[in-house]
Amino acid sequence: MKKGTTAADLVKNREVISKLAKSSDAQKLMSILNQQGGVKEAAKAAADGDPSALMSMMDRLMRSQEGAELVDRIGRKAKEAGLE
Repeated sequence: MKKGTTAADLVKNREVISKLAKSSDAQKLMSILNQQGGVKEAAKAAADGDPSALMSMMDRLMRSQEGAELVDRIGRKAKEAGLE
């Protein structure tokens, strides 16, 4: 957490993240990841300390033009909304 972050900042960030997660770009991104398969397993492994499967999925995603464009757009929207 960034130094000087207030409870109001956290609430705002949560609202922004929620809005981004519901965006059409995020939904399409999740669709692509789900088509690759193994999303839940990779996320669980990452949460348990082994991010290799998740990193591999993201590498494949970023190598596709559509995936890279989606990630870029979501990142720009997050930055515009004040997330770092």
